[in-house]
Order: sequence, then C-alpha cells, then structure tokens
Amino acid sequence: MNAIDLFSGAGGLLLALKDAGFKVLFSNEVNNKFVGTHYYNFPDIPLVEKDIREFTNEEIRERLNSKTVDLVVGGPPCQGFSMFGKRRFVNTQGYNPQDDPRNHLVYEYIRVVEETKPKFFFMENVKGFMSLDKGLFVKEVIHKFEELGYKNIWVDVVCAADYGVPQERYRMFMIGNRMGIDFVPPEKTHFPPSEDRYPHYMTVGDAIMDLADVEPNSVPNHIPLNHKPVVAERMSYVKEGEKLDIDTLPPELLAVTRSGSKTGKVSNYSHVYKRLDRNKPSITMVPGHNAFPIHPTLNRTLTAREAARIQTFPDNHVFFGNRQDQCIQVGNAVPPKMAEPFLKKIYEYIEKGGIIDES
Repeated sequence: MNAIDLFSGAGGLLLALKDAGFKVLFSNEVNNKFVGTHYYNFPDIPLVEKDIREFTNEEIRERLNSKTVDLVVGGPPCQGFSMFGKRRFVNTQGYNPQDDPRNHLVYEYIRVVEETKPKFFFMENVKGFMSLDKGLFVKEVIHKFEELGYKNIWVDVVCAADYGVPQERYRMFMIGNRMGIDFVPPEKTHFPPSEDRYPHYMTVGDAIMDLADVEPNSVPNHIPLNHKPVVAERMSYVKEGEKLDIDTLPPELLAVTRSGSKTGKVSNYSHVYKRLDRNKPSITMVPGHNAFPIHPTLNRTLTAREAARIQTFPDNHVFFGNRQDQCIQVGNAVPPKMAEPFLKKIYEYIEKGGIIDES
C-alpha cells in the first residue's frame, strides 16, 4: 500500500507509516539542515529536496511512474492564519485565502492531494488550527478537500498521552477519504490516573530516567547542554514538576547572564525554568534547544535524545545537525506512536474496502 510523505522533517510520520505497513514512495523536505537525518534513517525512501511550491505536478507524476497512491500524509507548517479578520468566506468581500502567502503551504498540500488522488489523506497541525479565525479557516480547508471528492472528513484534536506517548501533546488530525467511509478513530490505549481504566499514561520516568547516569553521547544525540554555573544553580531552586519561583532566588541568582535583557533580572516564561515530573507525562516538547524543560532530577535541560524518547523516537533514530538543529527537529515532529494507530486504522479501512466491524 503506497503513501507519500510531505513536510517530512525528522521523520515522525515516516516511522509511523512504516510501522503501519505502508510503502513510502517518496518524501519531501526543504530544510537542508534536516535532510541528513532522512538519509541516515530512511536510506530506502527517495527524498525530494525542494520547496513544495517548486515541486511541480509534472515532477510528481514522474516520481509516481503510474503507481497508485493510497495515502498522502503531512503537516504543513502553520506560521499564522489571521487572514479573515471579520470578513467571511471566499468571494463574500473580495478576499481569497489562497492568495495569502501565509497559507500557501496548506494549499500546496491540497494541490498534491488533488494531483495524486489518494484514497485517504492525513493532515496534522497545531490544535489552534481548529480555532483560527473563529473556525473559519478549518472550514475553508475542509471545503477545498470536499471539492476534490473527499466527502468523508474526520477532524479532531488528539492528545498524544492517550496513545502511549509520555507527553501531553495536543495536535489536530484531519483524515479524509473518497471511499465513502465514516472514519472512526482508534480506541485510546492509555488513560489518566484520575480514571479507573488501565494502563495509565506513560510518564517521563518511564521514558528517560535510565539515561540519567549514561555517559554523554554513548546513546546518539545524548549530549547535555553545558549550562553556565549560575544557570545550573538557578535550576536547583526549581522543584520537580514546577516552574521557577523567582521569589525563592537569592540576590546573586536574580541577575541575568545573557545580553539584551530589558530588566536585568531573570524572568520566568513559557517552558523556561520548568522542571518535569518523573511521575507524570511531559509537557509539550517545543522546538529549540533553549525551550526544552529541566530534567526531573538533574540541573540541566533535556538532551535531544531525552526529548526524542519523550516523542517516542527509538534510540537508533539519529538526528543530524548542530544541537539546535537536532532540538528543532525533535520538537517539531509528530510523535510516531501518536500517529501510528491512526495510520494503521487507515490501512485497515483501505485493505478491507472500508468494511470494518467497529463494534
């Protein structure tokens, strides 16, 4: 069963596709800092190294060489979709969201679906995609797919922890097909401790605590950041599972060490100075080496490998580039174990012609 992988990045969806049983005809990735990761981990999958906007329909047909496409997957980068404002849908006030450059990658994804005519498509994005412009944008995207014959579209926000990922990460999944199938999502496999159902959510401790005493780089990408002593000491004041309480810091730890500060004093924002709890799922891994949270018991931020473990990448999946490149790839990725049950369900629907006993 054939699939195409767009906006490949670190290959989270690629891993999930392979584990679900799909043959990936090719992947597409534009960032030349990330392609080394693809070539090392997926040497058998052709990679189209170019901007998807320059990947013409003719080139797509040449790549396919008359092969049938069963599934197209991908997560078009979402860099801002505030294009409607108080205006309504297309043609109501002379505004076409397809003309907005901020939306081109979403519409390029739709173009590839139109050209390849897969039986199913799987698109993921940030959960905020659902509420952009008060829900108008997601309705516009669904409308475009429906015009292409994908009348059956399921869309929802999914929590990674519900499927065995040790992270409370929320993503929008949109799954459509032209087979007349009403997609039913896979059953959740893990449950919060507050529910009397088992197994409970996987935790940070389950994922990474065995790496705490491992020599740096004895496992790929496991290289701790060399924090300044004052930063490491400041981290020591952060309790497990909590954020830094500025009021607990002694005066010598309040002064910032980086240039460009407006106040001259340390502040606490976003995920910076937030320590993970080994007995709970992680907060969301976000891109960037300065954005990873603090280790549950050590006074340093997570390594790229520890974050990759939390994202459910296996240790033999190696990330290339400098530390920041590695961390961006890890943070941007779809956790493979989050996507896999959905892709397996799609495989089963296609294999059985849409007839599955959901009882």
